[in-house]
Amino acid sequence: MFWQYFPLAHAIVFGLATVILRAWLVGRSPFTFWGGNTPRDFAARWFYFWVPMADAAFLVWYAVTGNAGPPLLHSEALRWIGAVLMIVAPAWIVYSQAAMGSSWALGVIEKGELVTGGPFAVSRHPIYLGVRVTMTGQFLVIGSWPSFALWAASELLVQIQVRFEEEAMLARFGDRYLAYCERVRRWL
Repeated sequence: MFWQYFPLAHAIVFGLATVILRAWLVGRSPFTFWGGNTPRDFAARWFYFWVPMADAAFLVWYAVTGNAGPPLLHSEALRWIGAVLMIVAPAWIVYSQAAMGSSWALGVIEKGELVTGGPFAVSRHPIYLGVRVTMTGQFLVIGSWPSFALWAASELLVQIQVRFEEEAMLARFGDRYLAYCERVRRWL
């Protein structure tokens, strides 16, 4: 029964801590991709809005019915590993967002500084790394084909999103960003 409710409770807390509270702290909407029709805006809408909405609908369905769909994994040990990942990753995300200060947004913003310290000295995309770990944890906890499909969609879109953001950062910061890319790997 615990496993049925844990992913939804996690998503609610995670969403509040990492998007709503953070937007309130920086004093502006974090959404930077609503108005455009570029491929970057399209990918961002899917990554930041449509996949999370599909995930939320799935998690509510699972919590209410107990039906996660056809099973793919069934291991109590994997569930506990997934739960640990789902607890540790949001703390890493909040730490990474705090390191960005007012430069944080969902997507690329035109102002702000190139942040290279703290978690950004370990990974060029520590927030997205945390999202990847969170979604992996959710898949391990639920272990069904629909949860795998959500993980795969998130993984594909995060890979696209980081490439768009790296392109924008290179255009904005030039040689400073290239030097940063030479020092710090994309993920770990």
